[in-house]
Amino acid sequence: MAKPLIVGRKEFAKIYNVAPTAVSDRWIPDGILSYEDAVIVSGKPFWPGGLAVEFALPPGSRGRQLDEELLAELEKEQQATVRPKKKGELPPLVGLQEYAALFGVSKYVASNTRNRGGGMLPAEDYLLSGSPLWLLSTVLEGAEHTVAQSRGGVWQFQEDVAAALREGRYDGPGSGISKRGKAAVDGA
Repeated sequence: MAKPLIVGRKEFAKIYNVAPTAVSDRWIPDGILSYEDAVIVSGKPFWPGGLAVEFALPPGSRGRQLDEELLAELEKEQQATVRPKKKGELPPLVGLQEYAALFGVSKYVASNTRNRGGGMLPAEDYLLSGSPLWLLSTVLEGAEHTVAQSRGGVWQFQEDVAAALREGRYDGPGSGISKRGKAAVDGA
């Protein structure tokens, strides 16, 4: 299976040699980049790698210049073999909030289980902008093992959540942008 290149805010900023805050504080509000082009996983936006590459201005012009070396490093790190251009070309992705919903546990239990290690959860497919992401296929392949390792049967697989993720209609925890900073405090 071809593994897609995916970028979060930090990776987007890195390949353009700008501060990570430029993405959310300048590019998004100025309409240069849109959350509409991103998939939202555990409350964070992730853009298709091909879209990020095409975001560059023509060489020699002022402004957004793609750093090809940093892009190559990112592709190697992700073991990415394709650069999708639209969010619809990305496979279903799972973050900690979706993982929790898939197994009927809290996001804190999912996070603690991942951080503790021990093999109950498969290794993440990506670590983007500080967040672990799995391909849904990876989670499904390890689901039986995850349930079997659950103490007292706490982790129970939720087929309806898996179907929603598979079909692109998931609207549970993590499906919207999480407010941060002043917006979260003000309720804006």
